Amino acid sequence: MQDVMKWRYKDKKNVLLVNITRLGDMLQATPTIAGIKEENPDCRITVLVEKQFEGICHWLPHIDEVMSIDLGMTVRALARGGEGTVDAYDIVHKLVEDLRSRKFDYCLNMSSSAYTALLLRLVGVKRHGGWTSDEEGHRVIESDWAKLFATSVFHQNRQFNSINLVDIFRCSADVEKHPEKLQVIVDPAAKVKMQSLITDAGFTNTGPLIAIQAGASQGKRQWAPAKFIALIKELLVSQNARIILTGTNKELSIIDPIAAGVSSENVFIAAGKTNIAELAALLSLVDILVTGDTGPMHICAAAGTPVVSMFLASAYGFETGPYGSGHIVLQPVISCGPCNPNKSCSRPDCHDQISPSLMAELVAWRIAGMNDPIPNADPEQVIIYCSEFDSYGFCDLRPLNQSAADWRSSYRTAYRKLWMDDLGGYDVPVLEQKTSALEIVRPIDGLEEILTCAERGQKAIDSLVELVRNPLSPTQELRAVNESLTEIDRDIEQTGYHYSHLGPVTRMFIFAKENIVGTDPISLASQMKAHYQKLAERCHKLNSYFER
Repeated sequence: MQDVMKWRYKDKKNVLLVNITRLGDMLQATPTIAGIKEENPDCRITVLVEKQFEGICHWLPHIDEVMSIDLGMTVRALARGGEGTVDAYDIVHKLVEDLRSRKFDYCLNMSSSAYTALLLRLVGVKRHGGWTSDEEGHRVIESDWAKLFATSVFHQNRQFNSINLVDIFRCSADVEKHPEKLQVIVDPAAKVKMQSLITDAGFTNTGPLIAIQAGASQGKRQWAPAKFIALIKELLVSQNARIILTGTNKELSIIDPIAAGVSSENVFIAAGKTNIAELAALLSLVDILVTGDTGPMHICAAAGTPVVSMFLASAYGFETGPYGSGHIVLQPVISCGPCNPNKSCSRPDCHDQISPSLMAELVAWRIAGMNDPIPNADPEQVIIYCSEFDSYGFCDLRPLNQSAADWRSSYRTAYRKLWMDDLGGYDVPVLEQKTSALEIVRPIDGLEEILTCAERGQKAIDSLVELVRNPLSPTQELRAVNESLTEIDRDIEQTGYHYSHLGPVTRMFIFAKENIVGTDPISLASQMKAHYQKLAERCHKLNSYFER
């Protein structure tokens, strides 16, 4: 693996990592945590999480201390008003004072919320990755990799991202060395208990032990119970399988009907019978997990067990796929996917593009070691990927069946190369030399429009600087140049919307301009010009990496 990453804050002694959102997010932070420790063996790492996720942190390696905040209680206090507002203030004030007293020298905020950004501004850590706030409380994105995260999850841009969010956050923390998998401590006592649970299940079949996670965070990302029933019935016959249904008590309303629909002594419901440590132990004992994009998927990958995962509706395998080698990801080929995670779906057609029989064949194929030819799947319906690591140490998804319909694939590849080059500093070979600022060979659609805007922006900045330096400059001329810059930026943004494949480069430009800091007008103008230049440079590089 090349060691040429562009570093900002490599050396760390006392680190605060903020990640207060979800179970899967904490697990996805583990390669970063492990990497910080590997590169800084004497470093102390403190993790701040929302109270309900504190438990998982005690089973993650390399964390020295876990701190938590009860956001629910804070919000309820604010809702009461009056004395409740004072109570909420006290909660936050005590937390800020506690964090300040620890004198952290580096902080990685993996939560993009305005709340955590403002919190970290109050704490006053000088060196940052991720999100913080400026002096006026406005949210600021500290690193270019964090800007890439914000760019990549912007709805229309998701389809062009091929860098796992684990690696994006890892690079936001300036971490190069890392274990090429998620990390979790499998408790020996929990493992013994789970082995007893399996024994007591009374299976009569003797085939592979297959865990199935039917529940998901959203209904539209959850495969239909009827499909799970058909899958399980086929596995019981073709593989002589033993089936364990995992999940929480809340998911029993989904799981119980599946078990009843199969009606077999070789289907055991473990849902509601395990805590996080026990679930990790259980998943370390099974042969494979069948799941959607879920927290248990990440636990299973961390425990070292392969997964076969369906990325339905808003779930996108390139973003949050299982981090490690040898996992199978199924991504339906559908024009509306990945869809907006915040909107419901009345036509979940993507669910029907994965059949129970295909899933059964893939499970058997993965258990057998993937040596036989891959099960036949229509690449116009679903792409099957296998996770692996590239030469730079970044997780990637290798397609096992090809699709001419997936026109976004070439753009994903081009953008992956662009960001490795531009943000990572890696020496990425180009197909042709087309990086001249004066000449473009066979430009991508819309590229020349963006380049024209970038050139207009640079000229407008030069005019602005001349006006600022002249104390006699008419106010109306300054206003006219500023209005021109606003129009140019609007044209850049609109072009990125119109040509969706240019959305990532235009959104990176927008985020960069939004995060300009300072008060000196000449310095601000210099930063603005640099962003127009960077936009042009990235457009040329994208064109050079695009395979037609």
